[in-house]
Amino acid sequence: QTASREGFWFGIGGGAGRAEVTCDDCDDEDGETGGSGYVKAGWTLTPRLLVGGELNVWTRREDLGDTDAWLTMYNASATLTFYPSTVAGFFVKGGAGVAYLDTDVERRGSTITIDLGSGPGFLVGAGYDIRLGRVALTPAVNYWRGHMGEIEGRGVAVASGWKQSIVDVTIGVTFP
Repeated sequence: QTASREGFWFGIGGGAGRAEVTCDDCDDEDGETGGSGYVKAGWTLTPRLLVGGELNVWTRREDLGDTDAWLTMYNASATLTFYPSTVAGFFVKGGAGVAYLDTDVERRGSTITIDLGSGPGFLVGAGYDIRLGRVALTPAVNYWRGHMGEIEGRGVAVASGWKQSIVDVTIGVTFP
């Protein structure tokens, strides 16, 4: 049965991802695992080619005694998604945009969000739409990367040459 790829589409999903960070001043540390998610939307150009936008998020909570800190990495990308077949659900995608980094610090019921920086980012991935009527269950694997350069927290340089890389495995729902 031919997949019904036409018009507007929208998707949302989540899973887990592994983030690795490199910078000029960083120790060589192993990556960290955290929660990952996305929201995406766009328009079908042909039954094999979709154009859209995607926001990917990775986050991890650190317990610092009486303080909790959430480190969050984002990529906002314009994307192209290609289906080699009009019948099968396999796809590959790529895109470019902006990567972001921030942290939320919570202590005694108050939360402070600190924007640490932004810079160019890109996304590549692959997945498969499993049709369930008009919607699709969509498992996928993505690699996204951002290059922020200098990271600042409240006007103070924290790190230079910052690059973040995330590999995530997600499952989502795509309409239609």
